[in-house]
Amino acid sequence: MDALSSDALAPGRVLAVEVGGDEFVLWRGFDGRVRSGPRICPHLDHDLAEGYVIDCQLVCAGHAWEFDGEGNVFKRNEFGRVDPKGTVDVLRVRERDGRIEIAR
Repeated sequence: MDALSSDALAPGRVLAVEVGGDEFVLWRGFDGRVRSGPRICPHLDHDLAEGYVIDCQLVCAGHAWEFDGEGNVFKRNEFGRVDPKGTVDVLRVRERDGRIEIAR
């Protein structure tokens, strides 16, 4: 299990990580919880390390697909309708004793 300092991930920050040769991102929602998703957006291959956090979701800077950190992906249209876009791999994330532990 890989680990990094809890201080490395402030609320709203997105961080690229590599686990077992695969690339992911971690982000801390504004509820304080750390979440994960793939590094590359499945829509059009945008780098999610360049995404931004709204509430607890990571939003792709390319076309605003949203990731909930539980593996669910969706698109919210301009009228507020939420359209599911599938699922993605996520890491197992546990935070304790000032460390964020991550594993596949």
